[in-house]
Amino acid sequence: MGRCGSAHEGPRAAFGICIAKKEKEKHCVPPTAVWPHLPQTLPRNAVRPPPVSSAPPARATSEPAATGMEEEEEARPVPTADSNQEAPVLPPEVITEILARLPAKSVGRFRCVSRAWCAMLSTSYFVDLHLRCANRPDHPRLLLTAVGSGYDGHLHSWRPGGAVEKLKPDDFSDGVIVPVTKPCRGLILVRGAGYCGYFVCNPSTGDVLALPDTEAPMKTTQRTKLFQPHPPPLFFDVSYGLGYCTVRKEFKVVRLFCDPEIETGLAIATNCEVFVLDRPAYWRPTAEEPPLRWVVENKPAVFLNGYLHFLCHDGSIVTFRISDETFGLLPPPSCFENAASVMTELDGCLCLCYGEPDSEDLYHVSFLRGYNEARWETLCSIDRTTWLETERMLLDSLWMAPLGIYFSDGGQKIMFGTGACKVFAVDVDGSAPQILFTPDDTIIGSCEDDNLPVLGLYDESLVPVGRTIEEIISSSPTAEAWFDILKWLPVRSVLELSLVCREWRAMIMTDHFIQSHVIHANFNKSPRIMFIMDPRFGMYMDLEKFTDGHGPHLISDLVCSQPVHGLNVGSCAFWDFVCNPAIGYCEHISFDDNDGTFFAGRIGLGYNSEINKHVVVHITYKEKNLETRYYEVQCKMRYVNQEQWRPLDPPPRPVAAVPPTFVNGKIFWMVEPNLGPVSATCEIVSFDVQTLEFEVLQGPPCSHDCGHMTILQLHGALCVACSDRRVNTIDVWMTEDHGFWLMKYHIELEKFLPDYLLENTTPIAVDPKDGRILLNAGWSLGYYDPKTLEIETIYTENIPDHGIKFCPIICHESLVWPFSPS
Repeated sequence: MGRCGSAHEGPRAAFGICIAKKEKEKHCVPPTAVWPHLPQTLPRNAVRPPPVSSAPPARATSEPAATGMEEEEEARPVPTADSNQEAPVLPPEVITEILARLPAKSVGRFRCVSRAWCAMLSTSYFVDLHLRCANRPDHPRLLLTAVGSGYDGHLHSWRPGGAVEKLKPDDFSDGVIVPVTKPCRGLILVRGAGYCGYFVCNPSTGDVLALPDTEAPMKTTQRTKLFQPHPPPLFFDVSYGLGYCTVRKEFKVVRLFCDPEIETGLAIATNCEVFVLDRPAYWRPTAEEPPLRWVVENKPAVFLNGYLHFLCHDGSIVTFRISDETFGLLPPPSCFENAASVMTELDGCLCLCYGEPDSEDLYHVSFLRGYNEARWETLCSIDRTTWLETERMLLDSLWMAPLGIYFSDGGQKIMFGTGACKVFAVDVDGSAPQILFTPDDTIIGSCEDDNLPVLGLYDESLVPVGRTIEEIISSSPTAEAWFDILKWLPVRSVLELSLVCREWRAMIMTDHFIQSHVIHANFNKSPRIMFIMDPRFGMYMDLEKFTDGHGPHLISDLVCSQPVHGLNVGSCAFWDFVCNPAIGYCEHISFDDNDGTFFAGRIGLGYNSEINKHVVVHITYKEKNLETRYYEVQCKMRYVNQEQWRPLDPPPRPVAAVPPTFVNGKIFWMVEPNLGPVSATCEIVSFDVQTLEFEVLQGPPCSHDCGHMTILQLHGALCVACSDRRVNTIDVWMTEDHGFWLMKYHIELEKFLPDYLLENTTPIAVDPKDGRILLNAGWSLGYYDPKTLEIETIYTENIPDHGIKFCPIICHESLVWPFSPS
């Protein structure tokens, strides 16, 4: 393990030695050292410099020259179009050495010259050579991710003495991009602030790889599993890091979970997982259990000398060896203060900084002497009270950290960055700062100060970020075959088979498989019926498991929607919920405007296929008067896997107390006939989940005076069930492609009374195998056959009080599990 200095040297001397290492490496290795077989003299067909002569140039004459030099010049053949084979050519070794010093994007363009060049410039040897030659330690390059007044949606770069340059659009995340790690062979781990996930990025090539299960990791989400007697463990904090294993030539993203105990500052439980880039595997546990320490997300791991270093709440450091995945512990500095501590790598040494960046307290920078001694020494202490007032005001920030070494006028300084995207350098003695960069007069514009690391280093690199799991699966015929088999199986079988191997688990957890499975596993299947036992805890039970002594729970106010791409949404008296009963997922949805009254139409669920997200729309009445027909509603929406609600313009019509339905990208509500403008026929309000706009549609030719109406989806089309109390019938109307309404079913209930009362009975599904309609009467559940006009009751309860009822739910075989950070 390398050290920064010997045991008898002072901190400044050790710091100078560390810097000297980089100074020696700033000149690239000569070509003969890189290519031992490179000839010392150029071959015959290589480009040679012209001969040097002090004689004046020969005059143009028709007579032959007499001098030997002129004879030699005339004797040389002149290259023509027919003598290309005689043209001088550079050896491949020389071309390689030249191209290795170019930027990564330029090398990428040169790969298009020919297949030979593409193969030569894609080898691991050239990628390593380029990484060494294209980056100079004395010319660091910064990655700027701050959002300024002139923000144009791009990541930017800047080199001391140069101008700000655009790198790539940052549209791969919904949140502000924040660099998490320093370059690891050119790759950087970044995250989207605000639960928007982690990404591995190569800023030089523009490649980005989204890491799965990082927006709201499974282990940090409270959940209940249907097939487990005890819920899985829950962790509250997680810290990420990126490292490289030189033995196996692979990158590893590591995340350390912990469940902290606030009183002691330690962790009750910890867990560590590894994700290997470009491997057909998912997150897996490490070979060894981590120690009980409390880590937090805003203190990411630092990779140095083959180890990842996780800074803990008490100042101790958990080390993780990338090669064999073992753990260790390092002590903090003796005078460590946890306030605003930042750990980083500085000139090959592990560096720990602590001190409030926006105060007048001393800002301490310490470095680790060596792993064997585990001794910290102070590199410098910055006293900002000695700075000029203009310097203090300019560099005042909520975040400050060392970025690297700045070489100027033959000396070295420590280069710092701030949360306002400003860069300055100070000597080791902590003297007055040298302002290197402010974004105000650049294409970035002024930046608001933040406590996030908005800038970092990056290197020119051709290292690929790796393929997604979907790309790896599609390149393997065997994996594709198993994909096509598993997508037809029930959820429980798929979950059991996910334990066969890591490749299968990785495949099953991909969005592509989950979306394909919810379609194929439910294709032409009879409805799977479950009952909600307790919506508070996500407890459901299949109809087949009920016995005479054990039936479903009976609740007065409880409704649930039809499945929408694997999820259901429902409402009860005091709360709403979104669930996937196939796997036991349930999330409570709470509202600040809940007045405690039950309104069956207040929540709708849709699915935006373009962005692969479920949409929840919430509508409540602020005021309504049935006598004057005056009403006032408020509306908002959010995505299921996010917390933040977005206000919406209210719908143009009042909605009725009927559960909405989702069909072909739109959520539909019945219009309340007793509020707002009077309409002779029924109307429908639709909400487009992509455009986020409401629209009023004309309903079927039914009258509200005859009975109640429900809206639902059957056979993939929008339907309205209209009851007629005069003759005890239900007419089911269905829309066609051009918006016309057609009566699809006519259900007669006269001879099935009192089990199927008209005011309680509504269709909820159609069996695609035989076309029978599933009817829910509140205490009776049965299939109505349109051919025989008979009802087969599959479950019934003897309920003396008709004010309560059970709540059946149509369950889709689905692995959809939209975790929420709440």
